[in-house]
Amino acid sequence: MIAIFAFIASLITLLLWSENGFMSKAAAWEVVENAIITLMGEYPEKPTTITGRVIQLFLLVFGTLAFGTIVGKISSLFIAHALLQEKVVKNFNDHIIICNWNNKAPTIIHQLLEANKHHQRDIVIISSSVIEDLDDLESQRNVYFIQADPTHHVTLEKFQASQAKAIILLADEETEGPDEKNALIALAIKHLEQIPNRQKDIHVVGELVNLGRRRHLKEAGVDEVISARDYSSGIIAQSAVFKNMSVVYQQLLTYSDCSNEFYYITPEQYPKYLLGKTFIELSKWISNDLGSHEENPLILIGIKRGNGEILLNPKQSHFQRLAAEDSLIVMAYHQPM
Repeated sequence: MIAIFAFIASLITLLLWSENGFMSKAAAWEVVENAIITLMGEYPEKPTTITGRVIQLFLLVFGTLAFGTIVGKISSLFIAHALLQEKVVKNFNDHIIICNWNNKAPTIIHQLLEANKHHQRDIVIISSSVIEDLDDLESQRNVYFIQADPTHHVTLEKFQASQAKAIILLADEETEGPDEKNALIALAIKHLEQIPNRQKDIHVVGELVNLGRRRHLKEAGVDEVISARDYSSGIIAQSAVFKNMSVVYQQLLTYSDCSNEFYYITPEQYPKYLLGKTFIELSKWISNDLGSHEENPLILIGIKRGNGEILLNPKQSHFQRLAAEDSLIVMAYHQPM
C-alpha cells in the first residue's frame, strides 16, 4: 500500500517538474488537481509537454488499478471484521457442535431444540461452505452458524470443542470423500483431547456414507458411526412383516411433547439402594415410583452397562444385577428426574 502511494507521488512530482508547476502555487495546484482528476478515471486538459502527457497516461492507467486495489483491501477488511464479529459470539460450554451441512441438518437441529426445550443448550454449526435456505433456524437464539473449516484444529478449539457435550459429523455431500473428511475432523477432535489440563473424552457421532469406511471412522475416533441405510433397511423389513411398524420407530425417533423417546437414568440420578437389583426388581421400582407419573409415565426397557454395552429387555443369563456404573434405559415423554 505504501509503495503504491510512493509511486503515485513520484509521478505527480515528475509531472510538476515537466509542466513547470514549481514556478507558482497556482500552477502547482492546477497540475496536482489535474493529476487527481486523472487518477479518478477522468481525462482533464492535456499537459503542454510530451513528457507530461505520457505521465498523465500512466496516472490514468495506474490510478484505475491502484484505486481498485485500495478499495478491494478496505472492503476485505470490513468483511473480515464482520465475519469476526459473527463468529466470536460467546464462550461455549456443554454445547453441541455440528460439523458440515446436508439436507438432514435442519431436521437434526429442530430435534435437538425440541429435546433441549426444558434445558436450553447452544448448537454450533461449522461449515466450510455457505449455508443457504436456513428458514427459521437463523432466528433461533441458541443456534449459531459459523463459516469455517472444521478439519482444522484451530477452528475446533476456537469454538470450545473440548467443552462440547457432543460433536456431530454430518456427511459433506459437496466433497468427493465425505467419510474421509469426517475422519480428518475426528482426528482433529481427538487431538484436542490431549491438550494438557483439558483432557476430556469428547463424544463424537459420525454419519457414514460408504459402509466400507466404518472401520476408518472408528479408528479415527468416532464413538458412534451412524448409517441411514443400516436403519432404513431394518425398518423396511420389519414394516413388511408387521404392519405400521414404521410408525413406532418414527415416534421413538421424534422429539415432541406427544411422543415417547428413549432416555438414560444415570447412576447419579437413581437411589443407591437399587444396586444389586435384578431387571424385574428394577422394572417394579420404575413402575411403582416413577412410572405412575400422569404426565410422564416411564417404562424400563433396558440397561446400559458401564462399558457401554446395551442390553434391551435382557434375559436373566445376560444381566444378573445392577452395578454401580450401569444406567437405566427408559421410555418416556421427556427426560425423567
